[in-house]
Amino acid sequence: MAATMLFASAVASPQEVLLYVILGVVGGLLPDIDSDSSLTVRLLFTFVATLISFLVMFKQRADNTVMELFIIWAASFIFIKIFIFSLFTKLTVHRGIIHSIPAAVAFGCTAAIILNRVFYFNDFVSWMGGGFVFSGSILHLILDELYGFNFLNLKAKKSSGSAFKFGSIKNIKETVAIYMLIAALFVAMPSHTRFFSVIFTPQTYADLKFIPSGNWFSQLFAELGKIDIIK
Repeated sequence: MAATMLFASAVASPQEVLLYVILGVVGGLLPDIDSDSSLTVRLLFTFVATLISFLVMFKQRADNTVMELFIIWAASFIFIKIFIFSLFTKLTVHRGIIHSIPAAVAFGCTAAIILNRVFYFNDFVSWMGGGFVFSGSILHLILDELYGFNFLNLKAKKSSGSAFKFGSIKNIKETVAIYMLIAALFVAMPSHTRFFSVIFTPQTYADLKFIPSGNWFSQLFAELGKIDIIK
């Protein structure tokens, strides 16, 4: 819905809309990356390993042979998928600090920095992409928290309160570390000037319509009518 609004407001191109949707989905998966046995975690690491491996391969000289490029890609994939994944699972605990609001902020900031510094997207697209990663993560936390409450019996489950949190006293070191990381990431963030000037300007949404004032899909029917006339 958010990506569709940006497209309807002429704020995002079709390619950018697709990028934002993908980033939103990835953001929705990130809070569960600390679950060692989760299928979501394995799929996410496979996706990330594949993507980064291609980026590493693209950085190589064009005169490399097919086998040289493939070996470079495979080595990068194996390193991320096996070594980085194993290290990550040992250092994290499920529903720990990764599954929190500050972690969602860190995910969003990291995504914005990567989009800007690695993929060379402009400041606006980078901030918007980071916003979608953050929003996907927050939505995940909210849904987990809602799932932790039994609406039929009006009773909270044992997991209630462990999803949507700002930190943990029991894990004070991890909590302090994530906030320090956020502070460092903010310093490296691209400029926010254009992002805020566009998103928080009423003129951006002046022509945005949620419900048609006349007949539904009139533009689509008009185009179909033109096709029938041509035939």
